[in-house]
Amino acid sequence: MDFRYSTEQDDFRASLNGFLRDAAPPAMIRDAAGHDPQLWKRMCNELELPGLHVPLEYGGAGGTLVESTVAFSELGRALTPVPLAATTFAIEAVFRTGDEEQRRRLLKGMLCGDQVGALAVAAHGDTDPATARVRAERQGGTVLTGVCGPVLHGSVADLLIVPAVADGVVALHVVAADAPGVTLVNLPSFDVTRPVARLELAQAPAEALSAGSPEDIERVMDIARVLLAAEMLGGAEACLTMTVEYARTRKQFDRPIGSFQAVKHACAEMMIEIDATRTAVMYAAMSAADDAELRIVGPLVKAQAADTFALCAGSAIQVHGGIAFTWEHDLHLYFRRAKTTQALFGGSTHHRLLLADRAGL
Repeated sequence: MDFRYSTEQDDFRASLNGFLRDAAPPAMIRDAAGHDPQLWKRMCNELELPGLHVPLEYGGAGGTLVESTVAFSELGRALTPVPLAATTFAIEAVFRTGDEEQRRRLLKGMLCGDQVGALAVAAHGDTDPATARVRAERQGGTVLTGVCGPVLHGSVADLLIVPAVADGVVALHVVAADAPGVTLVNLPSFDVTRPVARLELAQAPAEALSAGSPEDIERVMDIARVLLAAEMLGGAEACLTMTVEYARTRKQFDRPIGSFQAVKHACAEMMIEIDATRTAVMYAAMSAADDAELRIVGPLVKAQAADTFALCAGSAIQVHGGIAFTWEHDLHLYFRRAKTTQALFGGSTHHRLLLADRAGL
């Protein structure tokens, strides 16, 4: 397998990087409170980011998961305040578990940016029939009762994809945010660039995405893990870039602090872990079409990227010293993103146990 991006993919990365530098500078990120609707519409209409790997017949760009990981990596590098992760996961869920009519009806609004989607899965138990917190009942139509969260960008979502259990089986359901019986409660978020909410359902009307199997739901989650890993890779790379630049320019005892062995070792360790994570993300994206391979690389790459991002954010703060602990410096934003994303869908220990279980170890 050739672990290199194509010329077109490199050009796409450079173009997106330049777009984000102009459209989403650090000052705007702090002011946007996690969501900039105008920027999100531009990303949907001009760049087609939510639908990069969605087939053309459903309104997507017809690309592959590799292009989507490039986009997630660049938005992770910039901490861009848009609901790309939430909406892309919701699109993936509809595409993988909805029938043909549901795909054509539900995907269009999310792909063009008219609707924000959100996948209401935060912990590994949310899709387990034994621990799922939402119940589905038939009362004329399907209604859902329960609580789930934290939901990424739940407070701005128009459509929510909710796992609910009925007769011992979990299925995904579409719930409109403005439907009766639906309450979204804003929660304090450790990551100030990504808002979260608690979803409360009291016999809320829902539409089942019944064309999917439990295996299809797991595939949705594995794709989400790969995309989150790409986002964390971009954040880790940003931490290393800031750290190296600071180590070159900050002087102590009349010499750059980057000349000291301890600082060199910290930067080298960050780079080694980033290189390993980059390879894992590329392999996961390139092999995602193989369901058996995706079952293995999904939890693997999530654990690898989460630990790498947490290491890089922590080491970057240490190298920067006291300035990194101030609210005005951007590093704490990366540290917050690293810790919250590390916990999403379960921590690294859970994902390594999941990997061992799937590999039969």
